Amino acid sequence: MKAINLAGVTTHIKADRSWLISQGKGVHIAIVDTGISDMLEFPIWKRSKYSWPSYSSAWNDKVGHGSMVGSIAAATTEHGGRYNGVAPGAKLISCQTNFEEQQLCLIYEYLINLVESKKIDRLVINNSYGVSKEQAINQDFNAPFLKMIRYAVSRGIVVVFPAGNNHVLRCGNKTSDHKNSIWGANSLDEVICVGTVDENNCLDKFPKKGYGFGHRDSSRGPGQFAKNTIKPDCVAPTYGEVLWGQHYEVKEWWGTSGAAAQVAGLAALLIAKYPTLTPQQVQKIIRKSCTPLPYNAVCVGSGLIDCLKAIKLTNEITLD
Repeated sequence: MKAINLAGVTTHIKADRSWLISQGKGVHIAIVDTGISDMLEFPIWKRSKYSWPSYSSAWNDKVGHGSMVGSIAAATTEHGGRYNGVAPGAKLISCQTNFEEQQLCLIYEYLINLVESKKIDRLVINNSYGVSKEQAINQDFNAPFLKMIRYAVSRGIVVVFPAGNNHVLRCGNKTSDHKNSIWGANSLDEVICVGTVDENNCLDKFPKKGYGFGHRDSSRGPGQFAKNTIKPDCVAPTYGEVLWGQHYEVKEWWGTSGAAAQVAGLAALLIAKYPTLTPQQVQKIIRKSCTPLPYNAVCVGSGLIDCLKAIKLTNEITLD
């Protein structure tokens, strides 16, 4: 019987079967979010000294969301934590933010400098925010933050964004509709954009409580700025018990934020095993190793992520 918690999710995407090959050691995952709480899932060795804006403030989460995302990406049970994340060997850079564009630019500038100055080697930036609107905002493709994201990717940094939670409640789309609802930075070709499905790989079911947000709200593409790809790139399952702040909560879904964190962890597994991979190759590998699902590509991209297949097929895929 499938475990309805983070352990069940890591099994669902075959992350647990990948750990004999790679656990993400040597890779940093930056969590641009509400901070990360002081929990056993995050022992001292996992907490990067380069967290932003300072070590003490970054490892504090009064909201809970950043702790959830950090645990999904890279928690460890090594020191008594309840769950492993997708990349339990990776280090975390906690970047506590208010999500204002000016501050996000400063965070990206800081993270890019860490790589360019060789203070850290391989970096994945996980972003768990997006434009929550009924329609695309009038945003310039060359706006400073969008340019900063594209520059980060050009410097070898893998950037992951959630698709967004806009489809039904915010945009008023019927479940069967495929009307675009992925806006802004989340839709850039250069980033890996992630939607979510439930424990049965579905995204067209009503929430079990009959109200509120659910998997049917996972945003659909092709994406506001996407030109060479269809967004989302892929989907990941979200369901059950997960760390939230300084406690655990059972949630029907974790939003597309929880899905994106899994892909950030998968990216860390890949580049820990194959350090020369470019962000473009990581994106290609993840897309090509997905399990197809019976939905249009604008709903689920290439399908459900498969960590084990992605790692095993990396040489074959990159030589295409």
